[in-house]
Amino acid sequence: MLVERDQEIARLNRLLFEGAREGSRLAVISGAVTSGKTALLHTVTDTAGGRGVRVLPAVASASEQKFPYAVLEQLYQGMPPHVRPSRPRPGLEALRDPNGPAQAELPLLQDFHRTLDQLTGDAPLLIAIDDVQFADLPSLRCLAYGIRRCRSGALSVVVSRGALTGPAATALDELLHEPKVCHVRLAPLTVSGVSTLLAGELGTEDAGRHAAAYHELTGGNLLLLRGLLDDRFSRLTRGPLDPAPGTDAPVAGELFRQAALSCVYRGGPAHRRVAHGVALLGDATSVPLLSRLIEVEERLVRQSVALLTEVGILHGGRFRSDAVRTVLLDDLELHELGPLHHRAARLLYEEGADPIDVARHLLAHEAPGPVEDWITQALCDAAVHAIAADHRELAMNCLQMADRYTTDEREALQLQATMVQAMWPFNPLSQMRRLQSLAGPAGSGLLPAPETIPVVIGLLGLGRMDEAAAALEQVSRAAAEHPGTGLDTGLRAIRLALSSTYPDHPELRPFLDQEEDDGPWDVPLSPDQTPESPHLTAFRALRTVLSRGVDERAVRAAERVLETVRLSDRTMLTVHAALQTLVYADRHATATTWCDRLIEETSERGAKALLAYFCVLRAQIALRVGRLRDTVRYAERALEELPARGWGVTVGMPLGMLINAHTAMGNHDAAAELLARPVPDGMYRNRFGLHYLYARARHQLATGRQHAALTDFRACGEKMAAWGLDSPATLTWRLGAAETWLTLGGQERAARLAEEQLELAGESSSRTRGAALRVLAATRPRHERVALLQQAVGVLQASGGWYEMARALADLAEAHKQLGDLDTSRLMTRRALRLADSCGADELSRSLQRTPARSALSEAARTGEDTAAFSELSDAESRVAALAASGYTNREIAAKLFITISTVEQHLTRVYRKINISQRRELPASLDFDVAYTA
Repeated sequence: MLVERDQEIARLNRLLFEGAREGSRLAVISGAVTSGKTALLHTVTDTAGGRGVRVLPAVASASEQKFPYAVLEQLYQGMPPHVRPSRPRPGLEALRDPNGPAQAELPLLQDFHRTLDQLTGDAPLLIAIDDVQFADLPSLRCLAYGIRRCRSGALSVVVSRGALTGPAATALDELLHEPKVCHVRLAPLTVSGVSTLLAGELGTEDAGRHAAAYHELTGGNLLLLRGLLDDRFSRLTRGPLDPAPGTDAPVAGELFRQAALSCVYRGGPAHRRVAHGVALLGDATSVPLLSRLIEVEERLVRQSVALLTEVGILHGGRFRSDAVRTVLLDDLELHELGPLHHRAARLLYEEGADPIDVARHLLAHEAPGPVEDWITQALCDAAVHAIAADHRELAMNCLQMADRYTTDEREALQLQATMVQAMWPFNPLSQMRRLQSLAGPAGSGLLPAPETIPVVIGLLGLGRMDEAAAALEQVSRAAAEHPGTGLDTGLRAIRLALSSTYPDHPELRPFLDQEEDDGPWDVPLSPDQTPESPHLTAFRALRTVLSRGVDERAVRAAERVLETVRLSDRTMLTVHAALQTLVYADRHATATTWCDRLIEETSERGAKALLAYFCVLRAQIALRVGRLRDTVRYAERALEELPARGWGVTVGMPLGMLINAHTAMGNHDAAAELLARPVPDGMYRNRFGLHYLYARARHQLATGRQHAALTDFRACGEKMAAWGLDSPATLTWRLGAAETWLTLGGQERAARLAEEQLELAGESSSRTRGAALRVLAATRPRHERVALLQQAVGVLQASGGWYEMARALADLAEAHKQLGDLDTSRLMTRRALRLADSCGADELSRSLQRTPARSALSEAARTGEDTAAFSELSDAESRVAALAASGYTNREIAAKLFITISTVEQHLTRVYRKINISQRRELPASLDFDVAYTA
């Protein structure tokens, strides 16, 4: 603390200038570099001058340490003229030779002693030597001789010293460690001392607030603190008159960095080399490694590390400020930096250090020279670790540098394939050219089989089926030659993916999986069996659902994959396939939870391609449950994250979702614009293209081009049947065709298609079954429609198909109207309208709003003629009335509002009385109640 320093000054003054004591007085000021030793020495000499004490100053320098009597000559220069000789003292010139006769030194020692006696006889004398550790040995011997023999109490000596090394250590050791010597050790400032120092600069309040931060950066070093404060002053002089908040917080600037360099340089060349080595390695935790790196003895390294810690540069072996490390690295010459980085990388590699630490040194300065075998392996190891840690840029830099170093063609191809796999989830467009360049080597067997599989997947997405087939042939051969290596599992997973996604390519047919996919999902394994690979499980589950419809065993298997497999570059297709299984199986709630979680994870990682894939799945979920606005939002985001060119032949999926949603919303111009965009021909030959074809058919039906719609619906059906994917889980093309025949007057054909779809859907309460019942009702006579439509509404409400439910309610309203039941028709219209608004089905909503048949009381409520009656209703009565007006039963109202059925009946009785009606059918359609209602 500063207060403690004031106390040390007072103690030195009392010792040196007050009281009487036989013999000379000696004080030693020690401390780390820049701890304030020189400043304290100057304070003592200034005090001596003010008290009439004669001062003989000298400053020892490392550069003059080899010159005999360099310090002694400085003392002579400070003596008065009547004592100081007018010419060099006798024998001094001869003694400049360190090998001169030792006996010639004695007259000089005696002469110096007599001079001291003469000076102290006239007035008190203070000898002050700064940095005495750098003093030359002959001067130290003279000083020790004179101090010991001078018995006058008028002589005082004060020296400042750092670490004692070299010839001075022996000479000073005996002198500076006598019992009567006063030692003052200057320690760095504490946080309290820093606060005291800052108070004069920042004010007491701000000093207390920022003291800990200043101490953290400097360790209490006065020179570093002054550097920070000077940087602050520089910022203020350049900035506005009124400092912005936070201006007083410490910020390491140029002056602070220069102060840090000064701390390092004052320790000498060896100390400076240690500091540079620590900066290069980033820490000083391994002294042996640091010693080998800079080729300095471990003993000296430990001393320098301790000193760097004491002066506040290091703390716990690491730099307190990154700015100090940066300035030390910048201080190294380029011709020094390269070899040091290379040596550091080699030493770390030999010690088995973190591969990324090794690679950072190799990447920091790629020095020319002979290629060493270990470099490529070190860079590849680092790339693997960087990919696992999601440091993609670092991984690419490592792989690219390894590619420049390698001389092996197969190794170079392997590196190129790893680059593609590493960056594909983040920016596929940047890797397309590299992927295409690997197609030939992959097909000719030059690329190792494990690296060929990701290339095959990329080529499939680009629609380059011939090249993908050639590469798959090489993988098949490698799997046959090396069974049990995992290649057979990867190959089987690819075959399953081909059969469920790319089944319409003759080139790929030899690789399609021909095994049955109804394996024992739930049969426990025997002790000698191993669990199936998650890759196989995910793709087998997906193919099961696509080819046969919802299978509970497959759904549970897909859920287990999602629960146990972490998303990574190697598992992204596995996770995607498992999630698709849940989507096609209409497990909307579970699929939404997983999809939202994966969207958040990939968004945080910046994996744009993966984010796009999961966004389009989220759009598919929204479309299947009838949330049309969400469908558009997620599908558009998918195309923003990954432009259409990056989707390749799979672009039919995001476009299909958008077109379908816009058509259902009534945005036919938007759908037409999307259909006008060019798409690759290969898109129509995969499962994702089916969604585009189906969406185009829906748009054509909605815009009056029935025959074009029939063509597309039939094309969907033919492809799905030929590919073995004709299940209700995939696409309901039969219902689309049936609706088209209805507009053309083909009732029988429409009925036959709807019945086929109903039979395929089975008896479960599914969205497909509810939609099939709705379409089938349209083919029946008027008196049969109501029952089928009521059944459809019940199934759709249970399965969560809200847009289809809105359409079924609208049809039910029309059926009641045609039968003359206008009150029920009005209730169904209200429910359909609310549901259509909630789904975003604007066109359906507009058609429902044009429906007439409002009662006189309903019209009065709409025009506000009886508002007084409605204003008398309580909030609870308003909520019950609103739900009842929307067609909900008393039991359903009770469940929604968490009240009893009896309470619902009581509320309705009071509502009828207050608005003067006798039954629920007379409730107005436009009650303007502010209720929390979800359809």
